[in-house]
Amino acid sequence: MFPRQRVALLLVAFMSVLFFTQCKKEKNKPGNEEGMNAAFLVGKKWQIKAMTISPGLEEEEVQDLYKDLPACTKDDYVIYNANGTGVEDEGPTKCDGNMPQTRTFNWNLKTDGTLEQPVEDDFTGTFKAVKTSATSFTITGTGKFGDDTVTRTIVITCNAI
Repeated sequence: MFPRQRVALLLVAFMSVLFFTQCKKEKNKPGNEEGMNAAFLVGKKWQIKAMTISPGLEEEEVQDLYKDLPACTKDDYVIYNANGTGVEDEGPTKCDGNMPQTRTFNWNLKTDGTLEQPVEDDFTGTFKAVKTSATSFTITGTGKFGDDTVTRTIVITCNAI
């Protein structure tokens, strides 16, 4: 359905969902049953540990995108700061020696867990973060790519390292 290059481009786009957002610190408020708030993200190193898309891009109902990530991407992590800034780090193995080791960003998490950020691909949709344990959370993106008529759901699992 989609070539492997498209999958790689999608992976980069959804990594940016996690790593390039905009934020303010919030406390848990009624209505956020998941316990997800900015304070939960702050001060930890977060790394992607799983990523799926449904329906899949290659005729699969659910496709594991994480297995296709290069090792140099799997060791990347981010740190969220309480002042609404963050740092993305390439980790021990850089994919591109010409890229800086770290990049800074701003992030935003609404009270209901909705992430608001630009996406560096042709994806149009919404993103929601949900705390799944004391050391992990998921980001679920639902929407469409460019002129694709299929609504897809991408689930990214992040763990504190």
